[in-house]
Amino acid sequence: MANIDNNRYHSKLKQDAGVILLLLALLYFSEIYMIYNILATIGANVPIPFTLMGLYVLFIILLLGIETLGCVGVYNSIRKHMFEFEYYD
Repeated sequence: MANIDNNRYHSKLKQDAGVILLLLALLYFSEIYMIYNILATIGANVPIPFTLMGLYVLFIILLLGIETLGCVGVYNSIRKHMFEFEYYD
């Protein structure tokens, strides 16, 4: 561990954080696009009951929240173990 270049590791960690944010943005965009298409198609033909719409919104919030927690967990795991496993060497 004495031979580890801290500046290199922190630079690479920032790059990994960028990749994780890009992944999260791609997930958000694709899911919100699908949600919009589903609601636009269904809403144009059949009125959506308020209760069902509330459940749908709750499901989407939970889905996006779980994905966000997962990505944050991956970042924290990389940050925690990068020196132990010499991740960037």
